[in-house]
Amino acid sequence: MIFACAIVPVLALYVALLYFVLIRRFFRVKKKLPVSGLKNGLGRVAGKKKRLAGLGGLFFVVCFAGRVCARVWAPDMLMVFKYEEAARGQNPNATRFNESGILSESILEEVVRRGGLRVSAEKLAALLTLSTPLDAEKLDVTQESDLKISTEYRVRCSAWVSLYQTKPKTVLNLLADVYWEDFVHNYAENDGVLDLSFDELENMEYLDVKDYLQMQAYKLKNYLPVYSSESSSFRAAESGETFSSLSQKISNFIEIELERYEAFVLENGLSVNKDTYQSRMQYANRLLDTSRLKNMAAHDVRIEAINMYNAFMTRFVLIPTYDTNKEFYMSKTKVGVDYFADEAKEHLEAATKLVEEMEHNTYASAQIGTLWPSADAYTQADMRIGELKAELLNLASQCRELCSAYVKEKRDGYIQVCFTPPAIADEALKALLLTMLFAAAEGGLILLEPFYREYRKSHTKKQGKVPESGKGNSEEAAL
Repeated sequence: MIFACAIVPVLALYVALLYFVLIRRFFRVKKKLPVSGLKNGLGRVAGKKKRLAGLGGLFFVVCFAGRVCARVWAPDMLMVFKYEEAARGQNPNATRFNESGILSESILEEVVRRGGLRVSAEKLAALLTLSTPLDAEKLDVTQESDLKISTEYRVRCSAWVSLYQTKPKTVLNLLADVYWEDFVHNYAENDGVLDLSFDELENMEYLDVKDYLQMQAYKLKNYLPVYSSESSSFRAAESGETFSSLSQKISNFIEIELERYEAFVLENGLSVNKDTYQSRMQYANRLLDTSRLKNMAAHDVRIEAINMYNAFMTRFVLIPTYDTNKEFYMSKTKVGVDYFADEAKEHLEAATKLVEEMEHNTYASAQIGTLWPSADAYTQADMRIGELKAELLNLASQCRELCSAYVKEKRDGYIQVCFTPPAIADEALKALLLTMLFAAAEGGLILLEPFYREYRKSHTKKQGKVPESGKGNSEEAAL
């Protein structure tokens, strides 16, 4: 097939050689070209039109077949980026898209490694070309409205890659696979957060297990709103789940299942090491109390600042304004004391939460220190932990299934790849143009043939004619 791909270059070289010969002969005989002779030459060309037409037809067929074979052997690969952000020149994760990454060195090295190709990445890069439909357009970059972003990229592999014992289409298939995997890994939605691990649960305190499972559950819950905001009505075909229904399941797991487990542990006073856990709770309460005192101090400072304000200064101000519906109303504007009051409220709420956490730690420490649970209680707790892990893994699996279905349908696989068949009309037109050049060269040679033959005869006679003086000297030499 590589020989078929070489047909067109060989024919083009042959046409170039014909024009070289034509120009060379023209400059040699141009001084002896009479107008009447040219008319007779045109007659001879017309007389040989069948021969010229036959040669032209044969040339066209060979050239057209060579072009089509070359396109079939080395087709263009069209990569269409189907996700929404592509039209804005972005990757799915909202980072800037760079088309040079398609033929980057790392991608080509992986193509060579995976395909076991006998060519270096540097040489392979020289055999690959990347273009877009916008390359032929003249874009006025001075006006933002005229800027265009392409979502289609055409990759072509030269047929000369066959010299390295591989096929152009094989190289393009490898390139599409490697680039898609790299694109999804680096720029697509990363669902690695759905890969849950429970290795750290080994020998963990029973109450800490609840906090750890809750943290893992929140990883799932916080992952779903990204898709839910894009398409809240999307539903998985098999399970029928939506993002909101799955999010509610996770909330029920946190608020019901984990709370029941914690209540069981506290009721029975379960602990891996009582002394260590109680010491840890005492230290944690000491830190929490320090944070509580800081919040209360900040709260008191702001209350004191509010009391220092003059009563006249603390009155709110009404400003006439219009709402979004162009309706008039009086807007209340905050003054400095309002900001102090909001901050004081925030610090008081934070201190209240810390007190609740301290009370919980104190209660848990007391339960663990005073109760002596049975072995059956520990067995039930271990079984319940296994059930919670299995339920959480099931929720993670449902999240992955739903998100994958959404990505496949809405993102359309990110990238669509296809091989474009040769454009018969375009290839025929290009073959016809080269044939016309061939026919013009052949016609010119036929036209100059008699004049050039005469030139050769006269040139030969001049070379064969010997001067009289030269003839005498030669006779003398012979004697």
